[in-house]
Amino acid sequence: MIRSQNLNNAFFTSAGDGSLEKILKSIGIQNQAATMNQTHSSQMAFADLHKTYESDGIYTDKILLPLVVKTADCVPILMESKNRVSATHAGWRGLEKLIFEKSIEVHDISSLRISIGPHARKCCYEVGVEFEEKFKNSINKVENKYYLDLVKNIKNFAFENNINLEDTGVCTICNDKYFSYRKNKTNERQFSLIWI
Repeated sequence: MIRSQNLNNAFFTSAGDGSLEKILKSIGIQNQAATMNQTHSSQMAFADLHKTYESDGIYTDKILLPLVVKTADCVPILMESKNRVSATHAGWRGLEKLIFEKSIEVHDISSLRISIGPHARKCCYEVGVEFEEKFKNSINKVENKYYLDLVKNIKNFAFENNINLEDTGVCTICNDKYFSYRKNKTNERQFSLIWI
């Protein structure tokens, strides 16, 4: 498990950390978390109960309500600002639909801190030529192959707005300690958690 150095109560799990129930128990919270039915949308939901929300981002100001995002190759984005936290699931479809921008809108940007977890990185995330038009600034072309950098625009936004951003730097495709749908078509997921 990777503990965020940038956020107060935030963790990114690996394949060996076990079930969500086991992880919650290890941090002293018994099966009480807000989760999402993630569909690669741009929907954000306010979480005030321990339940599953129909969204790709959840945020709360409730104390001791862990927010959970499940990912294999998509980007887990955990954010914290004054009296509020959020957890966002951002794949290329969600990024194209501006899920990152919508997750920023629920925060006080002057106190915002961001942590990016393990995901498919530009070293391994090969995509088709059609992505060059959709993600002009985020494509690396190497020997007629196209590799997508899912977090380049997020990092640029943070830099331009003087936002403290932390990135684990872990690629789920080339690191065997993490689940990757791209690599082996698994239905298993890592969990990323944040709470106040």
